This record gives sequence, structure tokens and C-alpha cells, in this order.
Amino acid sequence: MDMVKRLLAVLLVATAVAVAVNLILTPVYHDGSPDYPVWEVINWFMAASTLVALVVSSLRWRDLGSGEPATLESVGVSVLFYGSIVLTTLFFWGWIWTLNPDSETGEAVTSHVIYFPLVDSLFVVVALAVGRHLWSVSGD
Repeated sequence: MDMVKRLLAVLLVATAVAVAVNLILTPVYHDGSPDYPVWEVINWFMAASTLVALVVSSLRWRDLGSGEPATLESVGVSVLFYGSIVLTTLFFWGWIWTLNPDSETGEAVTSHVIYFPLVDSLFVVVALAVGRHLWSVSGD
């Protein structure tokens, strides 16, 4: 089981790094076309990582003792859980939107220029936090 946790941690952290680097470099290499071939590949890894983050953070949140006084750790687990829910909702809404290219018209394209960097930034934070947790609980 520790090996699975380590592999999931590597998936999350590697995808988070790829998203962060590509988010920064997209304005440098993108030719202005409506197609984003690098993101089309990365989005599949983001989808898997987002689901892993949601499941792991949900399990951690479920394991919190109800009725116990809040600690810094329990607040962090709750924030990560709710952040994962927000990330999952926003990511899959945006990704499904991009899978339907006929829906991209007018102002929607402009709004996505603002929308995706916010979702990608949230993804990086959540994926790194969950990846770090998985790595630390997987033992040595």
C-alpha cells in the first residue's frame, strides 16, 4: 500500500510541477490559436490527479474526530477537503467546456483566459499539499 501512496504522490507532485511550469510558459510559446495541444495532454493528468486529491482529502476529512476541539491540523484538513471540492467542480466544468469546441464563442474565450490560470493555480496548491501528505504517510 505504501508503494501505491508513493506512486500517487509522485503523480500529484509531477503533475502540479508540469501545470505550474506550463502555466508560466504558455504565453511565451502559444501561437494565439484556439488550440492548446500541451494542455490537452496535461488535462488528462490533471483530471486523474484532481480525483485522487478529492478522494484522499475526503478520507482524511472523514477520519477527523467529530466533536473534538479544532486543532491546526484539523483546520488544514478541512480547508484541503473543501478546496478539493471547489477544484473538482471548477476543473471538470472547464475541462468539459473545452471538450466541446463549438461552445467557445465571443466573450467565453476571453473569460477562459482568466478562469484557467485561477483553476490551475488552485490545482497546484491542492495537488502539492495532497502529494506531500501521501508521501509522508507512505513510510520510508
